[in-house]
Amino acid sequence: MTKASISKKKAVTLKDVAERAGVSRWLAGHVLNGGKSTAHASLESVEQIRKAAKDLNYHSNYAAGLLRGKRSHTFGLLVSSAGDPLRSFLVQYLDAKAVQIGCHTLISNTFSNPAVPQNWFEDYVEEFVRRGVDGVFCAIHPHYEEDRAALLERHPNTVFYEDQGVPDAACVSVDREAAARLAVRHLVERGRRRIGLAMMTLSLPAHLDRFRGYELELQAHGLPVDEQLVFNGEPHGLAAYPYCDMKANKWEFPIELMDMVIDTLVCDAQADAIVAYDDFWAASLIKRMRVRGIKVPQQVAVVGYLNHYLCDWTDPAITTIDLSHEAAAGAMVQMLEQMVTDGPLPKDQRKVKIKPKLIVREST
Repeated sequence: MTKASISKKKAVTLKDVAERAGVSRWLAGHVLNGGKSTAHASLESVEQIRKAAKDLNYHSNYAAGLLRGKRSHTFGLLVSSAGDPLRSFLVQYLDAKAVQIGCHTLISNTFSNPAVPQNWFEDYVEEFVRRGVDGVFCAIHPHYEEDRAALLERHPNTVFYEDQGVPDAACVSVDREAAARLAVRHLVERGRRRIGLAMMTLSLPAHLDRFRGYELELQAHGLPVDEQLVFNGEPHGLAAYPYCDMKANKWEFPIELMDMVIDTLVCDAQADAIVAYDDFWAASLIKRMRVRGIKVPQQVAVVGYLNHYLCDWTDPAITTIDLSHEAAAGAMVQMLEQMVTDGPLPKDQRKVKIKPKLIVREST
């Protein structure tokens, strides 16, 4: 059989889809390629067009659209690792919120593959350019030394999660001072008066915000700020997330440090409550106090930070601060979409603080 005798299957066109659905080519193109499909079409027409496209196995030619100056309806998303428990909920909600406005996210892990020693941050920044993304979400941890200014230069439409030190950049962050105040207020209302704070470090701005909230809420209730009730892991060799090695995809929690926290705050300073660095610290403190015969919450109440799903599965279940990741994702998507459609945000609209929530469970 010669090549000339091989009949080639004709590619399905937008016109074919429109004829199958009984609508105009313009309307079919708007529904399949235009993002917000219901703005110009009834729900019945939308369903007919999408069914016709599926039946005919039609796929939009995004590359051709980009050459014509059209939007890609795709956002790049930079994360240290999508599996990072401190970011996984945010990643999930960012993707969901993008889909709600007719867009999708291209999720890129800058630290993800143990077989690849290099940091992929710069490579993905350039890959987003090649793919013509409309904008970028950057949710890598602020302590990673990446060139965020270069990211912003390549992608002016960028929204950061947490203030990452780039002047005039758009960012959304949780109100960490308010988070600490919620925890302390709750404990005071439960009759606790010797409230300890257990932090990994006190050198990072975000951690200092929580310490400031802790101080302010104690003072608001007329309670002294006792330095003996503040545990800072930094003098004990802790840096930011030393137990979570993203490059090696390895998790090594410093469980022995929890005994040091208990010795310092409970045994020496007589704390009757602890505001823990995060939910993993809270769960480990509960476990180690049980081994040592210290009852939670009868003798020492514990509050976590994050509202990871493990909080419902510990014994007792952990009272914690929910960082409102869904609200943060919604704000980030709204900001980025506004930048894409209307241009740079006014300076007074580039910093958004999200209010956290207290989730009360059995540990307090």
